This record gives sequence, C-alpha cells and structure tokens, in this order.
Amino acid sequence: MKRLKLNRLFLLIVMIVIFSHSLSAQSLVSPFEGSTEIGIYEAQFDLLTLLVGPLDAKKNPSTLDVEGALKSTIYQKPDNVSQYEIYRSYEKILKNADFDILLSCKEGDCSAKQNVKVTYGYPKKQIENRTYDRKMLTTAQTWLTGWGNHYISATKTTSNKTYYVMIIISDQKNLYAVDVLEVENMEEGSVELAPELLKDKLESEGKVVLQGIYFESGKDIITDQSTPALKVIATYLKDNAGLSFYVVGHTDNTGDLTNNISLSKNRALAVIAALKELGVNTSKLTGNGVGPYSPASTNQSDTGRAKNRRVELVLQTK
Repeated sequence: MKRLKLNRLFLLIVMIVIFSHSLSAQSLVSPFEGSTEIGIYEAQFDLLTLLVGPLDAKKNPSTLDVEGALKSTIYQKPDNVSQYEIYRSYEKILKNADFDILLSCKEGDCSAKQNVKVTYGYPKKQIENRTYDRKMLTTAQTWLTGWGNHYISATKTTSNKTYYVMIIISDQKNLYAVDVLEVENMEEGSVELAPELLKDKLESEGKVVLQGIYFESGKDIITDQSTPALKVIATYLKDNAGLSFYVVGHTDNTGDLTNNISLSKNRALAVIAALKELGVNTSKLTGNGVGPYSPASTNQSDTGRAKNRRVELVLQTK
C-alpha cells in the first residue's frame, strides 16, 4: 500500500506539471516506478482504437476510433508488482488528474483477453504491426495483445488539445502498454463545414452532422457563434433546392427522456427557422428529434456526451 501511495503521488505530480506547461503526448503518462521501457512507437498521425463502455450482455465493450499524434510505449513491470497494482495505480491517477474514464476493466469484470486480442492483436494487429524503435522481447507485442487481462481507457480535454489514453496490462512476461494520442482542438466558433463536405457526406452516407451549430445549455436557442456554419448550410441548400431533407436533433442521455426528445425536436426546428431567415426555402425541410435514442458515442464521458448532442441533416429518398 505504501508503494501504491508513493506511485500515485509521483504520477500525479508528473501530470500536473505536464498540463501546467502544455507539453505534448510524448511525456503525458509516466511509467510505474521500477518499470523497464522495452519499446516505443511514435507517429505524427495514426489510428488508436479505444475500448469504451458500456459493456453489452456478454461483457464486451464498444470501440471508439480516434486519430492524431500517437505515442505507444511497452514496459515490463517489476517482478514483485502485480498486474492489479499497475491497473489500480493508473486508474486512480487518471481520475485524480481529471480524466474522464471511458472504461476501466479488470479481469473478471469484462471479457478482457478476448477483447484485447480481437481489437489490438489478430486479426487487426493494431499493436502488432507497429514498428517499435528498440529490440524487444521476442513476440512481446503478441504476449501483450493475446493476454491482456486489465485495461483502462480515458480522455481529457484542455484549452488546446484533447488527449486519449489506452492502457493494456498483460498477465504474461510482466508486460503493459501505455498508448497516448493527442488531437488539436479547433478554435472556438471555427467552421468545419463547407458546401463540398456537405455534398460529399450526403452522397456517400446519406447524412451529415451539422458541425459549428451551438445552443444555450439545455435550451433550443441558437447562439451567435453558429452564424458562420448556418450560412454554409444555407448556401448548400440553396444550391440543391430540389432535394428534401430531414433535420434531426439528438441529445445525450442526461436528464428526463421526455424532455430530451422534446428538446432535440425543438433544436431541429430552431435550425430550420434560422435557415429560413437566411433565405432558404424550408418547405423541403422536415424537423424532428430522437433524443438519446441514436448516440454517436458513449454517454459515460463528457467527450462522448458532447458528440451525442448534435443536429444532423438527413437526405430524404423517394
């Protein structure tokens, strides 16, 4: 217990210093004291799959794919430290550093080994295909992904970056991995939409999330910072006046279900009203809301809930 407390203090100090100085993901999460680093993989842009909640009836998690600057480090823990102690140390430190825990799974509470093997080992080989920069133990990546029995995923958003952490602990060869991915946050009020993007998304997927539209918290009042995005949407709709669309509001699962469904519909109708003021023929637009029934992400974190609060434009087909 004394070792655990010391490690908690050490890691917490490291994280506080890092966030105070806005350092990169390259040094975000330090190793458990006494661990040996046996391999590092770094990429300016890569894919990281996170195992996230909620678990289904068979104790399997959902997955969340994120992209950005990735650093993956594989360590060997000290012989006299259990996998569970590694797991608990990271879990507590991430919580103390104000990370949102997307999923924390110890052996027995979820189908840990199978999920790690399928997601990071065979057949996808997301970890096994990485080129780590040091000579590691023979088949270390396979031992890690095939026998991972504890794992934690977490996220934290700062003023300019969002960090994602995935920690996998194996019950073989004393191995554990710490993957950290960082994503640059867009400036407040910036517009992700363009008429070309709307066209491409609607043609390929039949729907598009209307990024850049903001509402007052818990209300259907659109804020002024939404004006640039609304103008882009209006331009697209005017150029495609012969098409019909559903405007669909979504919420997270916080609060009363009936209120969420009502709020989601009212937000969709508010978007239609705003587009009408910009000269759009809104007779081709039908507004409705589905509340929390069709989430885009997990509702177990602030980041996931933010993704679920959205308005989508859906192409009507005849």
